Amino acid sequence: MVAAGTQPISSSQRLRDEVTPQRRPYDPSDLHWVRMSLVRRTSVAAVAATALVLTVVLTLVTSTGSVASTRWVPGNAQAGQVKAGLAKQRPPAKLITFRDRVVGGLPVLSYRGAADPTVARYAGGWVAISTGPGAPRAIATQPGGPWQNIPSALTTQPSWALSGRYWASDLVEVNGLWLLYFSAEVSGIGVDGRCIGVATATDPTGAFVPDERPLVCPREAVAPRAYDRMKRRDRGMPRQGVIDPEYFRDRGGQGYLLYRTQGRPSSIRIVALPADGRPGGGKAQSTELVRRGGVIENPTMARRGKQYVLLTSEGEFGQCTYKTTYRRSATITDFSKSKRGILVDTRKSGLCGPGGADLGRGASGEPMIFFHGWTCPELGGNCPGGNDYDRNNIYGAQRSMFAASLRFTSRKAPKIRAYVAPIQEPPAPPPTTTVPRQGR
Repeated sequence: MVAAGTQPISSSQRLRDEVTPQRRPYDPSDLHWVRMSLVRRTSVAAVAATALVLTVVLTLVTSTGSVASTRWVPGNAQAGQVKAGLAKQRPPAKLITFRDRVVGGLPVLSYRGAADPTVARYAGGWVAISTGPGAPRAIATQPGGPWQNIPSALTTQPSWALSGRYWASDLVEVNGLWLLYFSAEVSGIGVDGRCIGVATATDPTGAFVPDERPLVCPREAVAPRAYDRMKRRDRGMPRQGVIDPEYFRDRGGQGYLLYRTQGRPSSIRIVALPADGRPGGGKAQSTELVRRGGVIENPTMARRGKQYVLLTSEGEFGQCTYKTTYRRSATITDFSKSKRGILVDTRKSGLCGPGGADLGRGASGEPMIFFHGWTCPELGGNCPGGNDYDRNNIYGAQRSMFAASLRFTSRKAPKIRAYVAPIQEPPAPPPTTTVPRQGR
């Protein structure tokens, strides 16, 4: 029903007004007119630009989580690098690489164990002596082999030695006579406590005869008075034995003996020797070079220019984490300020527990290194990590001998140049020999 005085609204007019509202009279205080005025004064290009800016801002907020976190900092600045690292998704873990990483080493002597090898060149080629009963020995015409077993080096033992189980010997020629430095069990300084002796031979492949007087032996040991009695050990050092003898001849001919003290903390010490490298009737005091709370052992030394380079083994020898390290010093008796570097470990080589190293020479006089690593014949290669193969011998694990050529950087840091490849399959091991006791 329509009131009087009004005209009815057609259906078409009602529909038009619902779709397009009628224009209201102008009122400056009406916000509708303010909004409509701005729209009319805004160009199409400006609207498009505004929309683009809003799209970019929304994209940044979505990707970074907040606008505040996108504050710009120089990309080459430390803060910029940190921010970029946080903004990016973390990449998957990658294998650590080294500029001096050399892999693919194969054992040159693996048909039997060859732990803590000492290798010397002689007229017939090379001779190697390792840890074991009687000091097991093998010879080869080349460092890569084929290595052939010959009778053990020490078929007799000094009277103070409790057994013929010799550890980490060192073979060297001094003034035309071959010397074999060894460590043997002795009573008075605990289980497996040892002293260092020396044996001589005119031929490195012949029988060695030990001197009766020990070269290095603590005063507490039941043994003849030694050349070095270790009188100046700190009170914090264990009163145990000594192992891992290593001969070093400096320029001018002065000879030294390096060795490790047993127990923990362990240390590397050095003592000057007589010209013939034997104890004789004299005496001397040794000096501590390096001390570690854990295990540091198997010292060997080289001189490059004015730098002395000390190589050692560190860690538990039964584990793959065992490694060969080096330190450098301008003074032979002071390595207190030297920094440790890693020459070869499982990450740089792919080998299990590379250690027990000895320095030698190749056919052309080039520097070489011989060391052992755990191999597992039942697995057909190097032993896997995560096991102590000394305490839990599985997979037929043994310490095989590896050989490699060395290079030295301009700062006299040693690096593995290349591994020596084995020449051919070695022969079967010989039967075990017994070691008769000399003296009482």
